[in-house]
Amino acid sequence: MGIDKLVDPGEVYIIGEYIVGTATPTGRYKIGMVQNNRTSFDRIAEHQTGNPNRLFIADYVVCEASHLVEKLMHAEWNSQRISQEWFDLSASGALAQAGADIRSFEAQYGASVAMVRSVYYSQPNSGDHPGLRPDQILQAETWRDEAYELCKEMAQLKFEYKTLEFQLLAMNGVDAIVDSVSRVNITPPFTEFSESLLPSALKTQYMTKTRKRKNDFKFIFTQNSSQLCNISLSSAHWRNTHPTENAAHEAAKNAWGLISDTITTSSVNRTSQNRTLAHETLHQSYVEKLKDYDEKKYEKEIIELQLRIMCYDFEGIAGVCSWSRGTQTNQFNKTAFKVLEPIAYADVAYQAPKGDTANPSVIKFRSW
Repeated sequence: MGIDKLVDPGEVYIIGEYIVGTATPTGRYKIGMVQNNRTSFDRIAEHQTGNPNRLFIADYVVCEASHLVEKLMHAEWNSQRISQEWFDLSASGALAQAGADIRSFEAQYGASVAMVRSVYYSQPNSGDHPGLRPDQILQAETWRDEAYELCKEMAQLKFEYKTLEFQLLAMNGVDAIVDSVSRVNITPPFTEFSESLLPSALKTQYMTKTRKRKNDFKFIFTQNSSQLCNISLSSAHWRNTHPTENAAHEAAKNAWGLISDTITTSSVNRTSQNRTLAHETLHQSYVEKLKDYDEKKYEKEIIELQLRIMCYDFEGIAGVCSWSRGTQTNQFNKTAFKVLEPIAYADVAYQAPKGDTANPSVIKFRSW
């Protein structure tokens, strides 16, 4: 079992495909990762399903910083992105350069990620790190300020892409499935065991599932509280920082709210609709804003990782960040309850109604 995807080791791979019936690569390659006990060869079998072209591993690198390296590769090669994790590496030397980039990123971050992994969920020493040099503190403060600017840009981008998302969903209405633009997840009604319906005494007996310490890293921004890390659009700080974007977001959100309640499993049109120029214009903007947001997010993740390394086994850096790794209460042990209390687990009194929903969503990449 891994520690956390941010620091778990693994492999970063480049999977290619051959033109059907040949040994000639198409030039399209998937850049992805696997972690812990899975290998790049495992992914071949998974990706081969549904792909008529025979797949092959063009390159793979064992990485301590597998998650980070994958995200950095996606950002580095974004101009060649076809869709999601597939890239056009058909240009001369592109494939070799991509492999070299993986190795370069791993050389840059691998050792640091491996070091911080050992203390990621351990109990830290109390208080801020006392042994940092003045130049290290200055560097930490610089990273903190860079992180704030990234968060500021991310908040603006999130207002913008969520506005476009609501506009697309409202445009579609009950015609929620639009070719390569939007889809709908329809869940029929069903019932499911819910521990919230159990008598308190019985539920308490099975609150035995332990949890890791909290992954509670927070910046201490001088501009406002550390709660800004989550880029919540309900934050008064971000609403006041981006008033124009906030107003547009609220208008689009309210307009969609008037329509969303009318979309049910019985009312939604399950036939795919042709996309229009209006769909393409909004969707293109949405995909671009979301891509820009993700790139800023990866930059912020790198800063967080660098500061976690600097904190190491202390609770934070004075005036910069906190990482207390606090304890968490036990959870309900559903697996044990199902085995030891099969009659109660199947009792209709403890079954909660679920499903009967139709949830439209916008496709997060462009394939048209």
